[in-house]
Amino acid sequence: MMNQELEEIRRYITEACVQIARMRGYSDALGVLRGILMLSETPLSLDDLVELTGYSKSTVSTNMSILEGIGVAKRVITPGEKRYRYIPVTDTDMLRNAMLNHVRKEISTITAALDRAERALSDSESLEATRIRERIDGIRNFYSKTDRLLNLIQKYDVDRLIEILEKCG
Repeated sequence: MMNQELEEIRRYITEACVQIARMRGYSDALGVLRGILMLSETPLSLDDLVELTGYSKSTVSTNMSILEGIGVAKRVITPGEKRYRYIPVTDTDMLRNAMLNHVRKEISTITAALDRAERALSDSESLEATRIRERIDGIRNFYSKTDRLLNLIQKYDVDRLIEILEKCG
């Protein structure tokens, strides 16, 4: 494959990663780093990523921490070296678990806020308080169902989930 073709392929992947980063409220740098990481044949150090992108070391470090946090990148240590390098997460079960954990944190945060809101409304019998309680009940129901769904998804590995859903679908 010629260099020009390879660069075009890299651009397609990187542009898609940048679009995804923007949709999720992250910086373009995060998308660029994810795209580079996805196509790398070897683990990349912070210095490698700085050199490849031209971003500052702090920008690369911050964004790589975010990529780790959302479960799409992973740190590895090369035997005999002190510094770590990054690889993309390609194991579907690891990626699924990272996504599930992210959603579970949201459920936990929102549920705690709903509990506090209900306690704050406990003495009020106003029409407005009744309407807010109804909204809280609807939100709690949504997050309760979402939690049940996540528990079912977590119960099986990805291949088994696909098998189950294809049988039902």
